[in-house]
Amino acid sequence: MPRSAISVTLTGLAWLASAPLHADPTPVAVFDMSFINFSQEVDYGATNEAEHARIAMLNQHLRERLDESGKFRVVDPTPVSAELAMHGDAFTCNHCEAALARKLGAGLSITGAVQKMSVLVQTVILRERDSDTGEIVALYQTDIRGNTDIAWKRGLDFLIDNRLLTDHP
Repeated sequence: MPRSAISVTLTGLAWLASAPLHADPTPVAVFDMSFINFSQEVDYGATNEAEHARIAMLNQHLRERLDESGKFRVVDPTPVSAELAMHGDAFTCNHCEAALARKLGAGLSITGAVQKMSVLVQTVILRERDSDTGEIVALYQTDIRGNTDIAWKRGLDFLIDNRLLTDHP
């Protein structure tokens, strides 16, 4: 075998040996995001059908992106939905989502919200909790401009790509 072939082979073996082993995906309970309307465009706290549809779209998109990442295994929260309903929603239930995630066998819970400040300005928030301790592992947020499907999805994708997935090896 020529010297250059041996060098390439040894370099390739060294690279494979240094590559991290792919860990099993972390089981995560992804609870529905909330919509919080602080704007004065309609009655305080009211929502419209487009905003309900956008939150549903974000919930589905978040679950799909996390499942496709290979870093997470999304656990269906449906079995604890009746218990969650007693607390309101997962984002405002004073960390009830951690205990519910633990019941589902998930190590983490993720929930979030879109806070509408005005017709133009919204904030997208994701919160990650350790299901054993209830402690917040991470809290990510970004402001977006525009009350459209594209703007909301772009804000969520920014948090997923540049915060959530980069924080998990």
